[in-house]
Amino acid sequence: MNSRDPPSKILLLIITYLPQSFPLTNDFLFETFKQYGEVKKILIFERGKTNKAFVEYNEVKHAISARRNMIGKSLTPQGGRLLIHYSRLKQLDLEVVDHTRGTEYCSDDEETQPEQKYPLKSMTLPNSIQISPPLIKPQSIEQISNNGNQFKGAQNIVQESPTKAIMETQLRQLERILDDDYEQEVAKISLTQLDSNDFAIQELLNQQPSKFLRVSNLDERVTPRMLYNLFNRFGHLEALILKKHIRQSILQFVNKENAIIAKELLNNVVFFGNEVLHLNLLCQLRILFQNPQNSHLQTNNPNEEYYQGSQTKFKIIPLTRVLSFSGIPQLLEIQDMVKLVGKIQEIKLDSQAIQITMVDIQEALKVISVFSEYDYKGNKISLNLK
Repeated sequence: MNSRDPPSKILLLIITYLPQSFPLTNDFLFETFKQYGEVKKILIFERGKTNKAFVEYNEVKHAISARRNMIGKSLTPQGGRLLIHYSRLKQLDLEVVDHTRGTEYCSDDEETQPEQKYPLKSMTLPNSIQISPPLIKPQSIEQISNNGNQFKGAQNIVQESPTKAIMETQLRQLERILDDDYEQEVAKISLTQLDSNDFAIQELLNQQPSKFLRVSNLDERVTPRMLYNLFNRFGHLEALILKKHIRQSILQFVNKENAIIAKELLNNVVFFGNEVLHLNLLCQLRILFQNPQNSHLQTNNPNEEYYQGSQTKFKIIPLTRVLSFSGIPQLLEIQDMVKLVGKIQEIKLDSQAIQITMVDIQEALKVISVFSEYDYKGNKISLNLK
């Protein structure tokens, strides 16, 4: 199976990075894919950390629409990235895989229910030899056997009927097809990841210092003002453009020296991570030098937001979790405000300032981004790093 396979009613789903605790079912896939057309059958094959499934539509155009809209997306916020290809199978024969988790779905005007055991019927081998069902019905054999033991031999013959052997043969053929598809998809995924890693390494090797930085992996809660407050503390920042739809920002400093310092201090630090979901790695700031086409930032894209802050110059010091607040008469109220943003470890109060120690650097950066030059009841909070 490859990207050149012609469109088919049957889609092969390769589901990667899906948590093992997630209850992947046919009905879940049915609810996900039915919006693109009438789903006929679904068959799931689980293979460790990678799950595979077939989805068969009644019409090819519905399969095309589903693949176009779902490829590359994730089934859940926790993972389950979809790779979707057209299958080589002509139809999903659930009769030969009735011990797997295959489900046949009826049309909208009929009741949807899992596929049950099928009645025995004629089946065609690849060599076109027609095999008919047993001449003696299983019910008749069972009834006769209840009257005596003289028919036990006949009953055993029915249990080992040619139909059962054919079903097992077709099942093995289907599993071989699945194995081939699986191995090719794993190789394709590995090649794609290798190409992506090569590109990232090459980009790092080609870095040239400039006054522009590209910051990636931004948390969706981060605003332009918060980002400006953070980076302006570690370098004189002029302006930025936030591309929230791709969680990325372009920053312009007054010179490349300030950009180098900011990159050195903030690259790979966690900024608004989520400890509950263990997504800290996904929220590590990825910072690279950027070489824009123009000497000044500008954008006309409605999905991008230009922001120019106060351009206040701060004394640049290393990262710290100790913050000092002053400049307003209501010092005790500051601690309650800070608790809404980050986790506090210690508070020290004197007549002129309140010193708050956060539990770690991550919490301190959140507070800096929110309360730097913050106006509170007509007074501007003075926030200094200790």
